Amino acid sequence: MAIIHRPGARALGLLLTLTTALPAAAQDAAPLYLDTITLTATGLPTEILRNPASISVVDASTLRDSAPVSVATLLRDVPGVQVVEEGIERISIRGESSRRVAVLIDGQRLTDHTNYGQPILIDPSLIERIEVVRGSSSVISGSQAIGGVVNIITRQGAAQPLQFTLSGGVIGATGGWRAGATAAGTVDLAGGDLEYRLSFGGMEQGNRRTPEGILDQSDTSDRTLSAMAAWRQGNHRTGVEYLSYDLAANVPTGLPEFFIYLPQRDLEKVSVFHEITNATPWLDRLRFDVHRQTIDREFLNDLTTRDPADWASYPGSGSVTRMQVVSASTDRQLTYGASVRAEMTFSPNSRTLAGLEYEDDRLVSDKDTDISVDAPAVFIPSPIRRHDEAAIRTLSLYGQHEIDLSDTLTLTFGGRWYDVTASHDVSRLSMMGGEFSDRATGEDNSDSRTLFSAGLVWQPGEDTAIRANISQGYVYPSLSQLFLSTTAGGETINGNPDLRPERATTFELGVRRDRDGLLVDATLFHTNAEDYISAVKSGSSSQYQNIDTARTWGLELAAEYDTGFHGLTPYVSAALMQREFTYANGYSTSDSGTPSLAGRVGVRAAWDFGAVQGETDLFIRGETGVTMRDDAGAVTGSTAGYGTLNLHSSVGLGDNTTAVIEVNNLTDRIYEPWQQATGAGRSLNLFVTRTF
Repeated sequence: MAIIHRPGARALGLLLTLTTALPAAAQDAAPLYLDTITLTATGLPTEILRNPASISVVDASTLRDSAPVSVATLLRDVPGVQVVEEGIERISIRGESSRRVAVLIDGQRLTDHTNYGQPILIDPSLIERIEVVRGSSSVISGSQAIGGVVNIITRQGAAQPLQFTLSGGVIGATGGWRAGATAAGTVDLAGGDLEYRLSFGGMEQGNRRTPEGILDQSDTSDRTLSAMAAWRQGNHRTGVEYLSYDLAANVPTGLPEFFIYLPQRDLEKVSVFHEITNATPWLDRLRFDVHRQTIDREFLNDLTTRDPADWASYPGSGSVTRMQVVSASTDRQLTYGASVRAEMTFSPNSRTLAGLEYEDDRLVSDKDTDISVDAPAVFIPSPIRRHDEAAIRTLSLYGQHEIDLSDTLTLTFGGRWYDVTASHDVSRLSMMGGEFSDRATGEDNSDSRTLFSAGLVWQPGEDTAIRANISQGYVYPSLSQLFLSTTAGGETINGNPDLRPERATTFELGVRRDRDGLLVDATLFHTNAEDYISAVKSGSSSQYQNIDTARTWGLELAAEYDTGFHGLTPYVSAALMQREFTYANGYSTSDSGTPSLAGRVGVRAAWDFGAVQGETDLFIRGETGVTMRDDAGAVTGSTAGYGTLNLHSSVGLGDNTTAVIEVNNLTDRIYEPWQQATGAGRSLNLFVTRTF
């Protein structure tokens, strides 16, 4: 990706800094609602105002009034959240990589065994709301939750017997489109109610148009089929859900002889649940879940190099003037999961959550590497074929207890015990087209530990809450990091069965206030992480090791102020962060790939012209410049700061039709966010949703 330096980045940083004292909003054209009930952070139904953790919600109204280009675009204005784009979009929280962010669908974790992190494999039209927990949250949400959690809650049945929804629109920057259709309802039958939903959807995007021209290999597409049926009788509810999501994308490398193709990243999931409410005077809710999910992934990498120095480790390579490495990876993940959780009330001033989870996560991986050179005298054992089968089995018990110490003071504390075992069951290798031979396996890795969290919330008034929170995060190594050998970009990285889990502890102080038109949610945080897993170079290959640590400090602010003048509301949503990375050799740097300031500042206004109502939002979105240094202090990448001017408007055309219009990058400036490709130029998104 190109390194971009543009004047005006400092001006944006100054503007964002100066406006952090202004009231602001956390989501696209959406106000803050501190009375919104959340589940993800504590496991118990809790209003945002009283929640001890840092949590943001993209609710149904925000989703309705946003252009559903992708799920990641719906989250990019949550303070502390950044979009990571490597062909497929992923989420980074508080500077932590995407593989340290847990992605859940209806509370059930998606698993990933690549070194890139879990993409969000669901169509935006299926989502009822999204809860984002910022900071370590492994007590409630399980492994991968060092940076935070994205919990996607899907739509259920509609209130009436039949509701039909059509949505669709165009994505101007890519000449693309997204469309979907949903039929949902609730039917009264003898003795109970039948809820149902059936959804179809799809998206196609071509190569992105930037101010500098077309960005090659930036196209993407997806397809979705989803269904849900549930039977409610008395205080019992039993249901089944099905999701099929197919995703394909290419990765813009910026190099003429380097191609990365992602033709398949497909999810299929079936889950069955049974829920009982108010079963006894003390048992408020009891829920059982069982699910099966598969993820099929295909990765193709084609790199040609013409610099002999790149291949100095191969005998006789000094005569090489061209070398091509083509690597392919086909992975299939099969995951079985089961859980039971109970919400209980044993006294008027306390609530308790207890749960058990089991997950059996298996991976079958086939990796092929073909190397060709233009010098016959150079011997390279190609092609190389690898076949591996491995599994991770996780059992965990967790609990959370909330108690009102007084009318204004609430204490929440909890813990989770993990028992994890990983095994390398099958390993086969073929060299130069020969037969597969079995390699020694028997490798395994295990871990057993307990994590804790505690939070204190003081409410001096109904409209104000001050909170303190400490929580722990935990990331168990992936099967690729433990056992597999992966070739990408001409480099081979070998697994290490002796890896330890990554761990982190987050400390937070926060204040929330909703009074006289002013809504504020501000958080000071510090995260201390250790045993980070990184690839260590050794000869012509690398191996994963626990070598790095990180410390992150920051301030997150989401605020807004309703002036009372025609709905005019200035707002800001921003994060100020510093992340210090320490490598194995002891070298520490704050140039760790995290923008010191990122966010959005703007003003929105509501309007009404008879039967047509709407809201219009004019805002700047941007971030300061970023530099990344390696363990020797050398700069390995950088981007300049940027700010784009954007216009968003949502229009209600009667009770059943909503139109969303976005004009992005109004000034058509060139910019490149960190860990993303060059941004789109001036473009228009237009989406319409109609409910019958």
